[in-house]
Amino acid sequence: MKKHLSVFLFLFTFAALSALHAYRADDYKQRLTVIYRSAMLSALTEMEGMAGTLEKALLSDTGERNQYLALATEEGAQVQRSLSSLPLSHPDCMKIIKLSNQMNDYAKTLLSQDALTEEDMGQMSRLIDTCLSYTRLLQEKEDLFTAVSARSIPFYPAENTAPVDESICYPTLIYDGPFSDALRQEALPLMGEKEIDWQEAARIARSFIGEERVLQVSHGADMLGPTPCHGVTLQLQDVTLDAAITRQGGKVLWITCRNGAFPGVEGIEACRESARRFLRERGFEGMENTGFQVYEGVAVLSFAPQEGHVLLYPDLIKVQLRMDTAEVVGIETRGYLQNHRARGLLRPRISEAQAREKVHPLLAITDSRLCLIPKGTEEVLCYEFRCSYDQEEYLLYIRADNGAQADLLKIVETAVGPETV
Repeated sequence: MKKHLSVFLFLFTFAALSALHAYRADDYKQRLTVIYRSAMLSALTEMEGMAGTLEKALLSDTGERNQYLALATEEGAQVQRSLSSLPLSHPDCMKIIKLSNQMNDYAKTLLSQDALTEEDMGQMSRLIDTCLSYTRLLQEKEDLFTAVSARSIPFYPAENTAPVDESICYPTLIYDGPFSDALRQEALPLMGEKEIDWQEAARIARSFIGEERVLQVSHGADMLGPTPCHGVTLQLQDVTLDAAITRQGGKVLWITCRNGAFPGVEGIEACRESARRFLRERGFEGMENTGFQVYEGVAVLSFAPQEGHVLLYPDLIKVQLRMDTAEVVGIETRGYLQNHRARGLLRPRISEAQAREKVHPLLAITDSRLCLIPKGTEEVLCYEFRCSYDQEEYLLYIRADNGAQADLLKIVETAVGPETV
């Protein structure tokens, strides 16, 4: 009996240790998979960024070009670091690391020159094409890795591995128009404004979204932080909205919709006109649409006001609309509340013709206008030139005081709409 018991205990202990070992191995494997995928995504992002940075360097004047070249060097170094942390043996990935190594020497050569020769521009164009090619290669590797990692297949499987699911989506940094990410998260300038209670906040929220649309109002989550807000929940016919109303001044800081998706019945133009009418009826006059995105039947449109003929990018408002009815179901006003005021003296020191002379000859200008853009902690009056080059579109900003290049953004068409990067 004791012998059988000893055998049983031995087998039980062995099985338990084996299970523990398998658990730990699986845990380590999962952790390693996360590390590998993070490194691959970093390499992919930096490689794509390097291609865009080199494009901007090609199309910029000397001062701005040198900044972009320095940034491209940093991005290349990050690609190398990310790929070097992976168990690589694939020759294409070795080529990518070699390219990243060469970026430093290439940038130093160009930084020592006052202007690019035709040979330099040709070489840089070829380098951009190479970066884009390697970006596609890294995306393929990332697709493959994502598709097979859950099935315990090695990081670099054989060429006959099962095909990749093309429906896989990957997160990207999204911009819904020029300078839409330039919001400062600080206290709103509401000093001296009257403080309101929750009942008044509820009345403001209900009136703002439309009395006839609201069935019920209740307490929501209050906000503290730099600008304290009352939380208000609005129940509409088939959706629930959450709103933040500032305690001082009773301003609508934001309204957002809890519901996820809507049928995309209405087009973006119908949503644009509905948003303009909504803003106009609530006192936001002269707003111009600067960009849009579409997410599962929800259109998010950015609007900026004008002062005279100058578009004020720092004063952005974002409006959410459901695309089955083109009704407004959300708004974000922080940029407007933070920055909107009469600027005065928005007069350029150089003419548009003089600014056009600063545009790189490779860029073909299709439209232009005066605008105010955020630049660090400052606001800069610029000429905005919509341009094209090699079937791509760009927004170039030339300072209206001294003719220097302030910024260069590339317009990228995506599944959710145009983005600027």
